[in-house]
Amino acid sequence: MSTRCQIGFYELGQKNLYKWEALIYRHSDGYPDGESGVIATVKPILDDFNKNRGLDDLEYAPAWLVAKLKTDYLNIGISSGFHGDIEYFYAVYPDRLDVYKTPFDSTPDKWKLIDTLMFS
Repeated sequence: MSTRCQIGFYELGQKNLYKWEALIYRHSDGYPDGESGVIATVKPILDDFNKNRGLDDLEYAPAWLVAKLKTDYLNIGISSGFHGDIEYFYAVYPDRLDVYKTPFDSTPDKWKLIDTLMFS
């Protein structure tokens, strides 16, 4: 079973989740935990990019993440809006990664913040 998620990139201090700079869709392995989960696969890539360039570079950071995650033609995509069938949403800021649990077909005001991870 696929666990879908989206990953949004935001300017520091942006509180409106509709105001992303880039929005990525991950068709499977979108859950936070586990060996193939988003935190285990995405956070190290973002930590590395942050150390070498800075996650405030909102044009290159999302492109770098897509390039690093792209292992097949079906798992990663670029979105133009929120999907109603995602189970998790990850908000990437220059200083942290916020993890949200997203009820089916809901809007960000119904999402629950379940974790915040700081970048090194």
